[in-house]
Amino acid sequence: MMTPFEALNKILKGEHMAIKQYQTYIDELTDSPLRNHLTAILSDHKEHATRISYYIQTNGGQAEEGAGLAGTMAEWKTKLMNAGETAPLEILEHLYDGEDKGLARAVQYSEQYLDSAQKEVLEPILANEHDHLKQLQNLREGLYNNI
Repeated sequence: MMTPFEALNKILKGEHMAIKQYQTYIDELTDSPLRNHLTAILSDHKEHATRISYYIQTNGGQAEEGAGLAGTMAEWKTKLMNAGETAPLEILEHLYDGEDKGLARAVQYSEQYLDSAQKEVLEPILANEHDHLKQLQNLREGLYNNI
């Protein structure tokens, strides 16, 4: 069984993975409304990581910073897949998929391993992640309609 701090560190690792993935795609884009939108989501993920890390550290735990081996491998996979020009629609598909899987994992860890006080800390973060999914979906639909 996982301890609450282990679960929170797994959620934190997911935030770091998201940061790396968004940064990789943003680096591929030129100045555009899409780049600006993804940068705003990236900023949210950075804030989430800071908040989770702060909570862990101020409540007697040890925050594990970074995305770990899985995150590094995912980052390299993203870079290899995007070795050239990546279509904005593809970028949004990849980011939506990653955001969806990461949110599902975070919700699962929260429900299984955290008490009500810890869930309360994550509640606004998870709500924001749901908003990211909606934003990415709206961006995808806008691009589909413009093709």
